[in-house]
Amino acid sequence: MTIWEKFETECTEYLNKKFGNLASFTNAGGSDSTISDIYVRTRKGKEFYIEAKHSPAQCGQFVLLPNISTRSFEYSRLNITPLNSAAKTIIRHMNADFDAYKEAGTTGKDIDLHDGGKIFAEWIIDSYKNKGTIFFITNDYTILRVDDFLEYFYVTAKYRVKRSGSSGVGKSNISEVYNHILKSGFNIGSHVMDGAKLFVTSPDMLHNTRFVFGNYEYMFSQRGSQYEIRKLSNTFNANVIFSIEKKSKQGLSDMEFSQFLK
Repeated sequence: MTIWEKFETECTEYLNKKFGNLASFTNAGGSDSTISDIYVRTRKGKEFYIEAKHSPAQCGQFVLLPNISTRSFEYSRLNITPLNSAAKTIIRHMNADFDAYKEAGTTGKDIDLHDGGKIFAEWIIDSYKNKGTIFFITNDYTILRVDDFLEYFYVTAKYRVKRSGSSGVGKSNISEVYNHILKSGFNIGSHVMDGAKLFVTSPDMLHNTRFVFGNYEYMFSQRGSQYEIRKLSNTFNANVIFSIEKKSKQGLSDMEFSQFLK
């Protein structure tokens, strides 16, 4: 289990123990970046999300594609977050130094612009609000409102090439992948084929273990007592990636957070 996965679990347990009389808290996000980490439903039926971030951490990203003919960066249509004013400001800055940014590579290039921290925070706030996130919880179980993000974090951004996400194994080759796993010597118990997804059990710790089959790399991803086999993308996209580091600031008091839940 990674640090961030452990932290999400710990935060969910903490919230249920501390505020379980007012709301239920469910670990919901995992590796799915389209929703936040902790789903909240209050006793009165209010629903929202809390994002758990163990500082320092990455905190959102979007794909920018360099267009050589126009010498400008284009906001990818595959981005989950709609193009907003903060992203437009970042793109204008990068267009002014197009040659340097388009060669950023996997090492990346820092995005250094006037009031950068404020602009980066605006993008993060807008992005998480679009996912129904109202609060963040960070180190020492500090709880803060999304709108107060910049008061609690230093925010930086970098443009670098990063492999895109993962997907299910796929219906067409799910049996072949399963047979390959067995032949490769992995200690596999039961298995379930659910549509395009393949789940297996194992007494061994296989989370994040990778293997190659055909033209793709695959990974064991823990899902409770099972592992889902995920196909990693061969596509390398250039992303604007936001990173955060916690400031020394006290969060909401128990009473303040409780009042919101009531």
